[in-house]
Amino acid sequence: MSDFNGTGFDYTFGGFNQTVGANSVRLRDLVDDSGGAGTGQLLNLSSYSDSRFVVDMLANPGNGVDKFDLELIDSSGRTGKWTLGVSNLDVGVPGTLVSATTLANPTHGVGDFANLDLSNITTWQVLGTFSSPSPFDLNFDRVAISDAVSAPPAYPGAEQDAPWRAQAAARIEANRKANLQVNVTDALGNAISGANVSVQMTEHEFGFGSAVVASRLRDNNPVHATYKQKVAELFNLATIENNLKWPPWEGEWGGSFTKSGAQNAVSWLNGQGIDVRGHTLVWPGYSNLPTSVKNLLNNTPLNAAQQQQMRTLIFDHIADIAGNFAGQLAAWDVINETRTNHDVMDNLAEGDLAMVDWFNAALAADPAAKRYINNFGILSSAGGTNTFNQQEYFDTVQFLLNNSAPVDGIGFQAHFSEGDLTGPEDLWTIFDRFDQLGLDMQITEFDFGTTNEQLQADFTRDFLTAVFAHEGIDDFLMWGFWEDAHWRPEAAMFNSDWSIKPNGQAYLDLVYSDWWTDEELTSALAGTVDLRGFKGEYEITVTQNGVEQVVIATLTDGGLILDVSLPMLSADFNGDGDVDDKDLTIWSTGYGTTSGAVQSSGDANGDGIVDGNDYLLWQRQFGSSPNLPLAVVPEPTSWSLFLLFVLVQNCFYRRRKHLEFI
Repeated sequence: MSDFNGTGFDYTFGGFNQTVGANSVRLRDLVDDSGGAGTGQLLNLSSYSDSRFVVDMLANPGNGVDKFDLELIDSSGRTGKWTLGVSNLDVGVPGTLVSATTLANPTHGVGDFANLDLSNITTWQVLGTFSSPSPFDLNFDRVAISDAVSAPPAYPGAEQDAPWRAQAAARIEANRKANLQVNVTDALGNAISGANVSVQMTEHEFGFGSAVVASRLRDNNPVHATYKQKVAELFNLATIENNLKWPPWEGEWGGSFTKSGAQNAVSWLNGQGIDVRGHTLVWPGYSNLPTSVKNLLNNTPLNAAQQQQMRTLIFDHIADIAGNFAGQLAAWDVINETRTNHDVMDNLAEGDLAMVDWFNAALAADPAAKRYINNFGILSSAGGTNTFNQQEYFDTVQFLLNNSAPVDGIGFQAHFSEGDLTGPEDLWTIFDRFDQLGLDMQITEFDFGTTNEQLQADFTRDFLTAVFAHEGIDDFLMWGFWEDAHWRPEAAMFNSDWSIKPNGQAYLDLVYSDWWTDEELTSALAGTVDLRGFKGEYEITVTQNGVEQVVIATLTDGGLILDVSLPMLSADFNGDGDVDDKDLTIWSTGYGTTSGAVQSSGDANGDGIVDGNDYLLWQRQFGSSPNLPLAVVPEPTSWSLFLLFVLVQNCFYRRRKHLEFI
């Protein structure tokens, strides 16, 4: 297309300027990346539909952007765009970029870009992404099209040997696990070694959830039985997808969206032990508001009385719906998508300060529910870590905090397509930036819409791993999980017939296998079991000689030391429920074992040795059972004399058996 040897672009716009050199052209905008440069060139690229863009270039020291777009425009005005990331280029060092998709598959564009007419291209352009406040400063040596290049990784870090994977494993070990010690004793507090200790996780501390459809949960219709079963099996957190939005709450969306149906769905989720997020109290764009507020906005600019009427409508709604569910929800999205939904604030005298009032109203209506702000386009940035969207969101949250709004958390929507995938390390950079604000952080709406199911599974696995590894993230929710109940059916984890897709298997493998603790262990010396488990709820079952004790426990920060007392006596070596001469026989057989002994072989004190100390415990417990007081047993003049008698008897017995054999 151009090798830029002594040539440049035909034009620049949006503050961009160019400097033509002997072998390249320098394109820059010192203010931001909102602009670009282009060339009018008639091209028939129909024979290159399976080819990719190849760009030889370098990033200059003053560059602050991490991506740009290449754009083709056809004679009908349709445009196709391909995003190329520059964050992995070393500053000042020439490098080559290859588009992730072919010319037949632009990642985004204007108009019907999927049907871009490659046979009749009139213009091609280099564009800033119009989303970063940073300066654009890149040198272009060549822009070409080739069918001889391989596709680059779909996102940085997609490689199986990528270094971030080891870092993620270490962070998960440090952030998501804790030490668990189980001490097993008898009814008298004596350590029991050799007991079976089953440590079974029952629920994650970390939230794994999905948006759910209230109409499929609100009643006992058998048509929805599988849907309800999957919700209960897969998630410990859920968001009601639509029923708690303002217009459907007011009955404006028809019979599938009723207040009673929403309440029944929330009650069902609570009954399953699933925490519920409310979505959303105020979505302040015209198209997302109820008719009562739209009618006011139809008369802008609003006078003082109309403004007060709008404030009252909003406050009454928050008090109504948040108050109705007080104590039943874990969190509310108090405000949703403020960047593109600003009509209410624009028509109130206080402007953005109105948002502070809405957070205070939510606190008053339900003090127990955490209060979130939620927005999109923050993570789906094709690797961008300092975009306009990110800066605007950061500034909005900072504004709320500076004005004492009771904000608890930041919600990140995560709706991805093939052209905007962000790699794990770039995700960590974004999370680190927002973590400085000191608030909880959640992934509130994850999905990846593509027909490439292997890529979908790989990115789901890596995105979820990056999220779980970061200490600042508390929860992960996808925006639907079943094809027949998903706004982007191709993004679902389950097909219409409930067969699982590769991305669904990736989710299950991580959440309920790789990150799930299920151990069968044996109590060691002093009756202890030590392990590191994932934080969450546990059922711990301790068994010895048919005696069982089940304990429910919670493993969280700081770890847990759990004492489990079995209703048995440590000197009941044969487990028949009492301490008698049969147990003495077991002790005498094991006597002299110096290591590795367990309770059933005569070790009554859990030190791994069978010796006189264990005999003393047998002696004290002789004639007793766990439910009866200890019997009083006269002590011999010296236990060592008795021990000598036992040893002599053993020696005589063994010698007799030897003679019989001869």
